[in-house]
Amino acid sequence: MRVLFLTQYYPPETGAAPLRAFHFAANLAKTGHTVTVVTGMPNHPSGVKQPGYRRRLAARETAAGVRIRRCYLFATPRKTFATRMANQISFAFTAFFGGRATGRCDVILVTSPPLFLGVTGWLLGVLKGAPFVLDIRDYWPQAAVALGQLKGRRAIALAEGLERFLYRRASRIAAVTPSTVRMMTERGVPRSRIVLIPNGADTERFTPGPPHAGGHGGDRRTVLYSGTHGLIHGMRVILDAAEALKGDPRVRFVLVGDGAEKDALVREAAERGLSNIEFHPSQQPEELAETIRSADVCLATMSGGEFSGTAVPVKMFDYMACARPVVAAVAGDAKEIMEASGGGIVVAPGDGNGLAGALRALLADAELSERLGHAGYDYVRHEYSRAALAARTEAALREVVGADRWLGRGRLRFRRYLAVKYVMDAIAAVVLLVVTSPLFVLIAVAIAVDSRGSTIFSQRRVGVHSHEFTIYKFRTMRRDTPHVATDILMSQRVDYTTRMGRLLRRVSLDELPNLVNVLRGDMSLVGPRPALYNQHELIAMRRGTGSDLMRPGITGWAQINGRNLITLDEKVRLDEFYVRNCSILMDARIVLRTIAVMLKREDFS
Repeated sequence: MRVLFLTQYYPPETGAAPLRAFHFAANLAKTGHTVTVVTGMPNHPSGVKQPGYRRRLAARETAAGVRIRRCYLFATPRKTFATRMANQISFAFTAFFGGRATGRCDVILVTSPPLFLGVTGWLLGVLKGAPFVLDIRDYWPQAAVALGQLKGRRAIALAEGLERFLYRRASRIAAVTPSTVRMMTERGVPRSRIVLIPNGADTERFTPGPPHAGGHGGDRRTVLYSGTHGLIHGMRVILDAAEALKGDPRVRFVLVGDGAEKDALVREAAERGLSNIEFHPSQQPEELAETIRSADVCLATMSGGEFSGTAVPVKMFDYMACARPVVAAVAGDAKEIMEASGGGIVVAPGDGNGLAGALRALLADAELSERLGHAGYDYVRHEYSRAALAARTEAALREVVGADRWLGRGRLRFRRYLAVKYVMDAIAAVVLLVVTSPLFVLIAVAIAVDSRGSTIFSQRRVGVHSHEFTIYKFRTMRRDTPHVATDILMSQRVDYTTRMGRLLRRVSLDELPNLVNVLRGDMSLVGPRPALYNQHELIAMRRGTGSDLMRPGITGWAQINGRNLITLDEKVRLDEFYVRNCSILMDARIVLRTIAVMLKREDFS
């Protein structure tokens, strides 16, 4: 496969995001795929561009078999909402041109946040005719709202609209935690399109040291925190624990890393007279592994906010891979993982006294510390090896690329055909809505006079990638009509159709408001007709044939070949034939045949 990977964060930057991206890219390259990474100038998490990258608009590198294109972005150590937006949007803009210059690809992998980068990936997918996969590391924008970083109804509505837009257009969505998977499904993302790819540890680099590497034989006891010093990490609980233990001169707290909260933490530690805390800058993985092995106990913390339970600190896996005991002030998924591992002690987020008590217990009991360290090591090696998780990523990408391979028979690649079709649909929908607007008014008045109820009928339907949407039609049925499939309704003895409804169906004008769905991007002029939300068998069968990769249509191959007069199996077979042979020319033939069917007043309801 030729993989184009868009990620704002990549080594030599440190932290969970760059390391996750590196292992995705390096392992794909290691297994024989051509991988091109488009990323920013290294500046995370400090906001200061690293030497050698300042005042540069672009750079090219090769590392671990991966081709790297670096693009300009705005960076500053001053962290405000405005500077964060400038940082993310500037990279999303320059990454488009960087990705455009990389040539053809089979699939595009985009890691988020920033969510704006998803738009870049989608646009490049349209231009290159390639599907894109969205890797969601943090559940943005909901997490940003909970942390107070994103405010204002309009801003939140725009961010959530962007989120829904990308979820509907991504061929697959990779989620880091089970809670993220659950929240996505609650927001309407089909579970079949989500793959769980958690963070893990580089078990080749992060390995145990010799027995008692933490220094239990000496007088000093080192308590280590390594990683980003961010708002979501709730690190003030470490200061509380350090204050509770400052009477023990043997204990020192070592905090390694950078981030938006580091300056505030340094100031507060000084104000509280915490001489038992040392702050150190971020370290590269090789040095960090040695630092972890030299610690007696390692710390993982998260804030107690609404979304803290959805995040899993990647540092937990690195600690356990080095066989170090962990004290974790976490909740949710992180708590479950920590307890399942048997590699440490869990306390509530923000509980400084509980954290101090757990540290006292471990620092006083070398046998307990060693037992917990070995348990964590065994757990991570079997369950959270980055190599195994990278293989899961490769499998997901192969599945997406394979799904497109046999679809479409025109001159355009399938994804490019869909893009061209989308533009043609939008233009046609605008023209037809303008031309038929007088007819809209006449039909609306006639429906209102004929029977009680709303003029427009709306219903939940299933569209592209099995996402639900609301379809709009002129109402042709009575208000007491059961919400079942048309073929089931036709088999009943009661006729629920209104007088005006029978006329509209006879001339096939009840579907006219579908043009609004076409303009919104929910539907196309030509494609498989959208299934009802409760037609589970039809939805599953279409997913199996690849028919759900296309937007449903106002008309389609099955509609001009019998529609409601054919069985479910025949309908799915006709939909599969269409999606495997679709082209602009075939769509034109279907539209012309549809007009002929309408003029002959054949069954088209």
